[in-house]
Amino acid sequence: MHISNPEKLALFLDFDGTLVDFASTPEGVVVSHELRRLLGELALQLEGALALVSGRSIGSLSELVKLPLTMAGSHGAEWRYRDGPLNHADIAFGEFNNIKSRLLEFAELQSLIAEDKGHAVALHYRGQEDKKSILDALIDDELMLGARTDVRVIRGNCVREIQPVGVDKGGAIAQFMSREPFAGRQPVYIGDDTTDEDAFAWVNDHGGVSIKVGEGDTCAGVRFTDTGEVLAFLQLQLDKLRQLNERTQFGTGADR
Repeated sequence: MHISNPEKLALFLDFDGTLVDFASTPEGVVVSHELRRLLGELALQLEGALALVSGRSIGSLSELVKLPLTMAGSHGAEWRYRDGPLNHADIAFGEFNNIKSRLLEFAELQSLIAEDKGHAVALHYRGQEDKKSILDALIDDELMLGARTDVRVIRGNCVREIQPVGVDKGGAIAQFMSREPFAGRQPVYIGDDTTDEDAFAWVNDHGGVSIKVGEGDTCAGVRFTDTGEVLAFLQLQLDKLRQLNERTQFGTGADR
């Protein structure tokens, strides 16, 4: 892992499975005080160059994290710069709303947890792994979504998310990196799922560091074991940034 200068990092972090462990329901995850402190202090030390990049909606992220961080939600279909306005990608929905209705009906019949994000729909089968084959049969055989060019099926960890083509996490990072406070920094992305591969690829192509959490094939250059290792890494970066800041202050004072 080569981080050229901690002061010039742009940190992009997935949420579920990366910063917090999975729970039986999407809103059941635990966000500790320590995690909030760590994210808040890192964002301050990096002059705001820290963003959460998640499959969750920004509304869900904001409710859980309770910090004014830059965020990309629904794999980049929506984004917000810190306390700025909520923005949405310009996506052609076409037949997507009909597909979404069918998926939501199926989720209700099968007692699956469904998230209607407006511009995407996610069906979770965590704790009901026997429903995976039924869900995939609907997606692949009945609705034949894999054959469509206007819809993307994202096969995540115990979840299937369907959205119109046109957005992904790599695109979200590219957008953030095009403007301050991210521009000119070295991008670091940490994620745990197949939905993070677009982000890994973008970071790899732009001189950054890509970190995969857990098992599975990946194009990421570094692998962490679990969320505990992620938090240890983030704490290490914070400690380095504090030390650099203290040296700068000491040097400035000594030169007076």
